[in-house]
Amino acid sequence: MNKYYTLQTIENGHSAIIHKQFKTRDQAIDYAFHYFSNHYREDLQVEDEFYIDGNHHNIEYVIDYYNRFRVNRVELQLSR
Repeated sequence: MNKYYTLQTIENGHSAIIHKQFKTRDQAIDYAFHYFSNHYREDLQVEDEFYIDGNHHNIEYVIDYYNRFRVNRVELQLSR
């Protein structure tokens, strides 16, 4: 079974899917902060986090009311 993480950003109400796969959740989170730091000068930090549909592998991280990002773990079942 292979797994990777995906990233979706929501900036000022506009959603963007980042077409990149990450080996770890931390890599996806670091990429999201780098993405937002290109648009905002202040230090950004996560204010809250939510499990999407109660799934602890699909988490939305809230920066502020208008900006947030979602990291989702994807598992591939390889057939033999």
